[in-house]
Amino acid sequence: MGHKELRRVVQIGILVKDIERARAFWADLLGVGEPLIVETENWESTHMTFRGAPSEGKARLSFFNLENIALELIQPIDGPSTWQDLLEKCGQGVHHIAFQVENLEETLEKFSRMGIEVEQKGEYKGGCYVYIDSKSKLGAVIELLHHYR
Repeated sequence: MGHKELRRVVQIGILVKDIERARAFWADLLGVGEPLIVETENWESTHMTFRGAPSEGKARLSFFNLENIALELIQPIDGPSTWQDLLEKCGQGVHHIAFQVENLEETLEKFSRMGIEVEQKGEYKGGCYVYIDSKSKLGAVIELLHHYR
């Protein structure tokens, strides 16, 4: 039986080399304005880890909030990260499929039992994210988004 936490896809993340250019193309395609570009915060705020070690990895992000899902454009800019690693290995393209989860620990245990472990995690205002190293078994990186109560 499937895991009940993984029923709500909320985001598709796309790696890009030039976020301004990609944002302009997506805005034109979708017929919407260009959303803001934000930069991830420093390590003191995110406590980011990549492959189990603290990392100063950063990225520039832009979100297209559509009717049914968000498209996140990601341009890595500094330090080691899943974003930089995959961009170097595979070039531009889909990075992750994100699910909103309530019970993060239970969901992580499910992945662990499947032999799939955490690749990167960090915090943001009001919650945290976890990237699961699932590409070899599922064909895609999975991101778990968890909002603190």
